[in-house]
Amino acid sequence: MPAMFKVTIAAFLVFFSQVALAAPQTQPRLQTYDELLGAIRQTRAASAQRIEALVEQEKVREAWETGKLIDVHVLQHQERAAYGEQVIIRLAKDLGSSETELKYMLQFARTYPIRRPADELSWSHYQTLLSLNDPKEREEVAKEALRKGWNRDQLREEVRRRLARDLPQSKLPEAKPGKTYTYRVVKAAVGPYKDQLALDLGFSTYFQPKEIKKFKKGDIVKWNVRARSPRPGEETSPLQKIPNAADADLFTYHVYVTQVIDGDTFHALIDLGFNIVMMQTLRLRGLDAPEIYTSEGSPGRDIKISPGSPRATGLEGKEAKAFVEAEFSKAGGKILIKTVKSDKYDRYLADVFVDGKYLNEELLEKDLAVAVN
Repeated sequence: MPAMFKVTIAAFLVFFSQVALAAPQTQPRLQTYDELLGAIRQTRAASAQRIEALVEQEKVREAWETGKLIDVHVLQHQERAAYGEQVIIRLAKDLGSSETELKYMLQFARTYPIRRPADELSWSHYQTLLSLNDPKEREEVAKEALRKGWNRDQLREEVRRRLARDLPQSKLPEAKPGKTYTYRVVKAAVGPYKDQLALDLGFSTYFQPKEIKKFKKGDIVKWNVRARSPRPGEETSPLQKIPNAADADLFTYHVYVTQVIDGDTFHALIDLGFNIVMMQTLRLRGLDAPEIYTSEGSPGRDIKISPGSPRATGLEGKEAKAFVEAEFSKAGGKILIKTVKSDKYDRYLADVFVDGKYLNEELLEKDLAVAVN
């Protein structure tokens, strides 16, 4: 049982004994030893089922309350970029849990602002339901699961069927990297550069080189990493305006992968230029790969699979992760990303290019992930 879900069974046993004493007693037929043995086994089995049901109720309650605490804390620090992801990583380490489990709890609390009755469905049921984005559809499936008494696997099958019905085309739009060390000149609204020009390096990071006064707001400029700084009186500069530049040229970086979490998520050091390096968690844009089973043995988020695809377990999650790790290893450091925006977990979405190949699309072609909006 995961460490976060350990409960005091002794309290349940006291409760059950009180219920048993209050219930009408009937005398079973116990003339033979075999009848006695069978009756005790039935009693044990019934007790185990009741205990399991109460444990599941407590899992749901603990998951919601944990997610709510994280959500309240993150909202109090929403001005800090990527703070939510940093908190999840730190909590996972200190609590001996997994990042995936904590993210599920956070999503659970956000999806159900008013806590659900704990005896409706199990925690694994709710994890599966979180894959459905439409609240009405989610409620519909939950009621059907209760009415038909679906176990976790039966519910997952229904969710997969519905997700497969709404899957977009299994090919990503064409993507190309922009230009590294290319930035837009902006006017800062807050902070130490307030009302001054600065370079937007991405990831909520800004820099003000000495040459910034040569440019105006909206200019797109290129930093020549090999150029020396100009001497007094010289007009040369390592920072040059790019004629006819466009948004497509921006937010492209060299990265150094430090850890692959699963087929669509990894940690990386990002070279922002100007000798500034930042650690970020990145999510591959436009796709969803299977999760890895957590160290406690529970599966990660449910997998959005294509019709008839067998990819539904942590085994396939390990295959997707291994493929990404191998591609990064072969790249010899030649990895580029182009970031788009951050997702609900404060992870930046990225198109990833490994030695010139578009990694996002390769995962789809090998059936190691599916396209999502």
